[in-house]
Amino acid sequence: MNHKNYSVKTTFTALLSRWNIPGIAWGALSMFVFFSILSPGKFLSFYNIMLILRHSCILLIASIGMALVILVSQVDLSIGSVVSLTAVITGVLLQNGFPVAIAVLAGYMFGLLVGLTNGFMVAICKFDYWISTFATMSIGAGLALVIAGGSTIPMANPVLNYLGNEKIAGIYVIIILTALIYVLMTFVLKKTRLGHNIYSIGGSENVAKVSGINVARYRVIVYLLSAFFASTAGLLLASMSNSASPIIGTEYSFNAMAAVIIGGISFDGGKGGIAGTLFGTLLLRILTNGLNIMGIPSTWQKTIVGVVIVVILVTEILGEKAHKTRGLRRVYSDD
Repeated sequence: MNHKNYSVKTTFTALLSRWNIPGIAWGALSMFVFFSILSPGKFLSFYNIMLILRHSCILLIASIGMALVILVSQVDLSIGSVVSLTAVITGVLLQNGFPVAIAVLAGYMFGLLVGLTNGFMVAICKFDYWISTFATMSIGAGLALVIAGGSTIPMANPVLNYLGNEKIAGIYVIIILTALIYVLMTFVLKKTRLGHNIYSIGGSENVAKVSGINVARYRVIVYLLSAFFASTAGLLLASMSNSASPIIGTEYSFNAMAAVIIGGISFDGGKGGIAGTLFGTLLLRILTNGLNIMGIPSTWQKTIVGVVIVVILVTEILGEKAHKTRGLRRVYSDD
């Protein structure tokens, strides 16, 4: 091997590690450059960039909740239903003259009830998490349709409109809120006992139990947090459009899962972080936005997004295997 090239690769890898830049960040950047070249006038407009960032905020908040669940080696399929249910309940109460604080609190309470139900079934009763969260997903989706009467509910409220559409110093409030949530959860995962225990449980449930961690309790907490972030996403999504649709969160369960997985958090749990989830979210939103600008039909968009996700996952798996192989070769060569 050329020692000069190896030295350059080693230095580059060290820099990436020092800056803590996940590999998916380069995928998101490449996607951004690709669409910028194809449609610079529309894609690179200030309006379009803000559109991408605002819609990324909603998905990122929902994905942070999914990331927490996957980090403890489980899944939450009910996220999309919680998004819809929170928005609809808030909208219906506002429409019937309730104060905004009461309406928002009620929306969160129903969302958290779904999270608590998930946690109870999965962590306490030991039911399968796929089946349990699929059941609550179906119940939540059904309730949203029934409560909304199958129609979209207007939500013309100044407080919610401020959260979804107003700016502070030229930056949308929703972007600022999302940034604060992201920074807070990064701190929680890296610097607090909760974060440490989440990684411990995902790394090895048996070892976590031996270490004195109450695995069931922390899994319930994680499902509650997942529901909280899904409710927040639902509230902000409704605030952006000033309306609440009973199907507003339909695709968020899959999209959140995709953002987390392509962001580097494995279904095995215990490794990865929300930095990758951030860039996974940006990649998905850039891709969807770019396809819209190019006029690709929505029926084909899902296919293309699915193919891109598969390619990224396969590339990451092959890259990880190659990395392990090179590591073993260096060990043997040193011997």
